[in-house]
Amino acid sequence: MIKTRITTLLLLLVSLAGISQTEETSAISRKEWRKNIPAYIGVSAGLGGSVFRDFATSPLFYKGVAKYIALSYSKSNFERESEIGLSYSFGNHHNNFNNHLQISNVKSVSLFYSRLYQLQSLSSPKLNVKVGGLINATGNFRINEGLANNGIGYEIIPTLFGSVKIEKDISTKEEKNKKFLFIKYNSKEKTRNLAFRLNVGLVNSSYRNGYAYSGQASLLNKFALFDDYQFKVFSGFRMSSSLDYTVFLKNKNALRFSYAWDAYKTGGNLDKFEMATHTLKFSLLFNTNNKQ
Repeated sequence: MIKTRITTLLLLLVSLAGISQTEETSAISRKEWRKNIPAYIGVSAGLGGSVFRDFATSPLFYKGVAKYIALSYSKSNFERESEIGLSYSFGNHHNNFNNHLQISNVKSVSLFYSRLYQLQSLSSPKLNVKVGGLINATGNFRINEGLANNGIGYEIIPTLFGSVKIEKDISTKEEKNKKFLFIKYNSKEKTRNLAFRLNVGLVNSSYRNGYAYSGQASLLNKFALFDDYQFKVFSGFRMSSSLDYTVFLKNKNALRFSYAWDAYKTGGNLDKFEMATHTLKFSLLFNTNNKQ
């Protein structure tokens, strides 16, 4: 299994090296061409549901609603795109077993970086296909007073993804007069696109311990943030996806409405951690490149 994942990763890197060698016009330099790629600062807010369970402390599911905020910087055109950003979500999760309510307060922080390149053989002026990779490191912090000595849990989940993105241009190119039943209205020219992205974990990792088997620091009454933690590579599973509807405004800024899904589990037998999130997001994209 590990050999298969390493081979898949190498093939992805080789393919990216080949795809990135796109043809550029001789009229401008490569440096100038990069400067003309539209760049955006993105501010996002959202709300979603999530569920998790930590076998190291309890096999029970905890479900809740999480608030979401994010800040990102992206550059994108028809041939390539890149994005770096930071997101934060927080909320209470509940479990009601045998009429006994337990609450776990969960906070998650993710740092991510992504690069995608056009797959020319499958792209057209209206449908654009890009492939590439995503690095995402997610840190979770949980407080559950019902678990006594194991009431505080935290881990880091770093993942290298292989990614595929499909973009569909659904712009209205000209102004039209339309009628719905007896209501007449005017459909103005709009630049819009619809995009779907799928990320599959190629290198799944985790940095955590089994909280039911506390380290020696707690017994010695000493504080140790990562006492008895272990870093595991090629262990576990992770997959995520997003559906984005983007409207580009006349002032070159943009609005984006998104649905994002993320699910992962760590490796191990008795101490696995599993979590899934569903988030509806609204983003403001502020254009920073006045040349486009």
